[in-house]
Amino acid sequence: MVRPLLVRERRGGPAVRRTSRRRSGGPIRLLDVELTDPIAEQLPAGNHERVRILVRLHGHPLGTVNLPAGGAGVGSLDPALVAAAVWDQLAERIVGHCEHDGLDAPETLTVDGFDHPAVTACSWRCSRPGAPFPFATVVITTCGGPGSRLATTVRGALAQSYPSFEVVVVDNRPSTSGVPALLDGAFPSEARLRYVAEPAPGLSHARNAGAAEATGELVAFTDDDVALDSDWLAYLVAGFDDPAVACVTGLILPLELETDAQRLLEEFGGYAKGFDRKRWDLDEHRPDNALYPYTVGAFGSGASAAFRGDALAAIGGFDNALGAGTAARGGEDIDIYVTCVQHGYQIVYEPAAIVRHAHNREMDQVHQKVRDYGVGLGAMLTKHLFRDWPTFVAMLTRLPLGARHLLGRDSTKNAGRTGSYPASLIAAELAGLVYGPFAYLRSRRSS
Repeated sequence: MVRPLLVRERRGGPAVRRTSRRRSGGPIRLLDVELTDPIAEQLPAGNHERVRILVRLHGHPLGTVNLPAGGAGVGSLDPALVAAAVWDQLAERIVGHCEHDGLDAPETLTVDGFDHPAVTACSWRCSRPGAPFPFATVVITTCGGPGSRLATTVRGALAQSYPSFEVVVVDNRPSTSGVPALLDGAFPSEARLRYVAEPAPGLSHARNAGAAEATGELVAFTDDDVALDSDWLAYLVAGFDDPAVACVTGLILPLELETDAQRLLEEFGGYAKGFDRKRWDLDEHRPDNALYPYTVGAFGSGASAAFRGDALAAIGGFDNALGAGTAARGGEDIDIYVTCVQHGYQIVYEPAAIVRHAHNREMDQVHQKVRDYGVGLGAMLTKHLFRDWPTFVAMLTRLPLGARHLLGRDSTKNAGRTGSYPASLIAAELAGLVYGPFAYLRSRRSS
């Protein structure tokens, strides 16, 4: 895979695309290993040179372990080698999780895994003792079209382990998407599935339309390019453990890392926010971070988020001037999280609520996505900057720290980037950020 660079000929000729080869580590095979199951049974055959293992205990993600496959494929991995690597890197987290669940702390990990009960204290099934599970609505937004993964996402939504829910598909391009025919053909008699057409373009319009049609007390949003873990919805719901919680976000992992472009998107920052449960508000759970609550990307991403329906309505829903499909290109999820906190609500990040995102496979798509991210961020910041005078002053005082966070090599945003991270991606993000304010004003006029 090569990194495209656009260069204009000096003699006035057309723009031509040149390429610069980027050193590639090769495809990474992504695996899940649940530590209560025999490890050997979870290592399928393959021909990848590198493996990234998501390590789970009782379904909860503890972290990832990267291993070479010795050039002979995943099937060549020795289960004992995997067990030793997992224990070496994640022993402290394994022991801590067991102790939290009231189980004996293990002294090592064998290839047979741990002999633990089928349901432990950390299970979502234990999250509401004596209380009924609230009805929930899963909203999937889509534009359909060729190559859509919508049927897979809907199938995953309908297969959720959570006992009480419906699925609403919002079609944001109803005149040409082909979504009604797809749903009729794939799910002809599914009573839990409803279709909503929202012709006003923009992801925020689509999400607001889904929220308006939802009958659930809780509304979970996702996109049409993800694969949903079977317990995704259940753990989002379990995150509403306090009446002050208005929003729960989840862990978003890559569905595959086959191409340079997909691995670069992870190096850019990906969508994952770590493996520790977190809580934010303006009081007790306010982090020691001068940028807060404008710590962009800290709260989660829009492809995995649930809200109390009444709280979402109280804060006005998603801003129709932000999001994919508008001039602002994005920023609607960052905006809604900041707004939640500023209205006195809590946000919980629950990493056990897992979805896997199908990253763009081509380099030009990733360049566009990174630029769009910058545009959306600039648009969102512009909205809040001019919201009122106290916010204007508060944000101005944060500008130097924000610039350091965005550009500093040692910032949490950039710490995972290697020396080969393309300068063209940095430029694309910055160009988008500079354009963001103009994009927001343009979007406001048309929304």
